[in-house]
Amino acid sequence: MRRVQAAWRPVATAAAVLSLFAAPLAAQSGHNLERPAHWKARYDDGTADSDRRYVVMRPGWHVFAGPGGLFWDPGSFASGTYGVSSTIFLFPEGDPEQSGSTRLDSPFGLFLGGSGLEAEGARYVAFELRNDRHFRVAEHAGGAVHDLVPWTAHDAVVTLGPEDSGPIENVLAVDVRGDRTVFYLNDAQIAELPGDRVALDGVIGVRAGAGLSIHVTEVDIGPNRRAE
Repeated sequence: MRRVQAAWRPVATAAAVLSLFAAPLAAQSGHNLERPAHWKARYDDGTADSDRRYVVMRPGWHVFAGPGGLFWDPGSFASGTYGVSSTIFLFPEGDPEQSGSTRLDSPFGLFLGGSGLEAEGARYVAFELRNDRHFRVAEHAGGAVHDLVPWTAHDAVVTLGPEDSGPIENVLAVDVRGDRTVFYLNDAQIAELPGDRVALDGVIGVRAGAGLSIHVTEVDIGPNRRAE
């Protein structure tokens, strides 16, 4: 179980949230507590416009509660064989102006293989978690959703409980190996798909469901990370 030990309260200020993630600065562009200049967003209604806040908050980025959507740096692209990993913190319910979630039942995670994300026929594959200890892998194309791995319960999913006053942490990783694609959560292999089942060349980014407040410390893209 990965949990932030520092105390958190729904009335936390941005500075207090920053203190939870005190660490060497990540190599990222943009001014702290400002929207990353080159990032883009696509919301679940198909638009790119919303008042939902997402800002640089080193190390990483913070997405405040608002409508569900995708968030990405257009330079985060991969093709062929590669590995990607991301550490995502989910915050408890509280004041959305002070980093609280307004609901906890919507999904969050990574997306891969994104293309046409600013067009009507956007396509991507989402690796998502829910706070009821379920995960899913789904292909989204032009408004249609095809489950590659349906919502499945797994003990590797770390969830917020009613007594939790601080955020919880999940580490998502995907190895795209050519002959197969392997999905990991908190170092546990939780799913595998044949390599020809789905195309994963494209943009990589973050999926933040409606009402969730999440902190993403990194979206690392590199060579395959697993030897097994």
